[in-house]
Amino acid sequence: MIAKAALVASSLFGDLIRDGLRFAGGAVIALLVPVLLVVVVVAMFIAAPFAAFGGGDGGGGSDPPPVPLDHLAVMVEVGQGNGVPWSLLAAIASVESGFGANMATSWAGAIGYGQFMPPSWAAFGEGGDPYDYRDVIPAMARYLLAADVQRDVPGAVYAYNHSWEYVALVLGRMAYYQAAFGELAAELGAPSPAPSPAPVVPS
Repeated sequence: MIAKAALVASSLFGDLIRDGLRFAGGAVIALLVPVLLVVVVVAMFIAAPFAAFGGGDGGGGSDPPPVPLDHLAVMVEVGQGNGVPWSLLAAIASVESGFGANMATSWAGAIGYGQFMPPSWAAFGEGGDPYDYRDVIPAMARYLLAADVQRDVPGAVYAYNHSWEYVALVLGRMAYYQAAFGELAAELGAPSPAPSPAPVVPS
């Protein structure tokens, strides 16, 4: 009789332990799920501004995307008219949308080929289509001219996107495009380039 009672007590005790573990495990999961969701959301917000720099698929050590010939022709023509280097226009177009390959609206609301904020597009787009490179490249040049690009290239690029990491990325691609596409641009009428400016990163 005593042995039977002990067996019953042992079985009940084991059931209580298992139920307790199940409850504890469920409670831990219930606590962890909201924490993990918060971590994921925060990580997305932190990463979003930097994702905007990668539209041109130039990260990870690979070369930036090539400049489409029809885009290059417009960049050269615009640069001839106002002095904005075609290679700078190419670098910004590369970073912002990969020459139109990724024109999704950004987390901040920037739109189109040049990722203009709507008020900036209203000011510089002159009624054009923010998704058409033929309208956007001249608008990019107008924006840069308003930001004093002829005197201060890094400062004008910073005005386009307020990040010194962005400035360094754009100026690096500017030098790359000048080296890789300079001869082709010259055939289209581009003048001899001035030395590429070094990024000015505040300490």
